[in-house]
Amino acid sequence: MRGIRGLAAVLVAGAAVVSLAGCEDKDDAQGSGSDTGVEIGRNGGTTGGGLPGQLTTRQKLMLDNLPESDSVMAAGEYLQRFTTCERYSIDPADTRYYPMDEEFDESWGVRFRGTCGDGGNGYIRVFWTGTDEGMKQFQEAYRDDIAERVKTSPSAGIDGGFGIGRNFAVIAPGSDTLRDLSSSHLLVLNCNPNFEATGDVSTAPAEVDGCVLTDDFID
Repeated sequence: MRGIRGLAAVLVAGAAVVSLAGCEDKDDAQGSGSDTGVEIGRNGGTTGGGLPGQLTTRQKLMLDNLPESDSVMAAGEYLQRFTTCERYSIDPADTRYYPMDEEFDESWGVRFRGTCGDGGNGYIRVFWTGTDEGMKQFQEAYRDDIAERVKTSPSAGIDGGFGIGRNFAVIAPGSDTLRDLSSSHLLVLNCNPNFEATGDVSTAPAEVDGCVLTDDFID
């Protein structure tokens, strides 16, 4: 995917990206339940996500395999199975967080965030919505942000944005991390109206109209 890497430049330019600022219950942040705190294989393609239309076999597989985390901590631990993700933290006071993000928490549906180092290349950032409804709100906010940016830059977000699970999203700092995430079952959120999948890139419906999920993690 060319997309999440390209988003780094957007972040430097100060585009709207969410983070955690709120103070939720600690048990919610750390999670409980399964050993890993992450489920893979729930059927969100036709029921959980409320998606219309007939899905192809490939699309159903992509959506069914979206990972779901029962906490922001579990989401980080899940990423550590695929990436370096050093010193994962859910502390809002962590200096690796982006203070400018705080104003977007509520409007983007984010309850908690996490961050970790990626072997010196930058920081992986995790945004946990906690629910399908929160993820839908997150995707709506990203779609609306892209719609505004496309007015002045038609190619804004053309290569994709966040890596998306069922209830958490991820920003990766570079191409090495992107390749690592390609085996994580995350998908790439693309809301640019000018986007067209090419080559062997597959797409599936996102939670909101005007966006798609792709498997384009490779440069």
